[in-house]
Amino acid sequence: MNDIYKNRDFYLSAFLISKGCKLIGTSKENPTTTLFEFEETVELQKLVDEYYRMNATTEVLAFVSSIRSLKSVIHATDTNTGKFNNGNRFINNR
Repeated sequence: MNDIYKNRDFYLSAFLISKGCKLIGTSKENPTTTLFEFEETVELQKLVDEYYRMNATTEVLAFVSSIRSLKSVIHATDTNTGKFNNGNRFINNR
């Protein structure tokens, strides 16, 4: 299994999703901070580097759609477990 790339940057995560990277999960560091989890790949690292160098480009509608989707994921995250997996089901560790 590949390593997991985790970050707190909401807009970076929206950008990665708009470029086709799959969000594999989220977790809460604390009540106000969400960690976004992606499979670590060479392509993902290249996109992260481009984003922080401000050389990244993406389709505006895909980016806006990714922002909306991430907001839904953040608000749907179970506050008891603080985890959300694959954007469609809770992880219940109870």
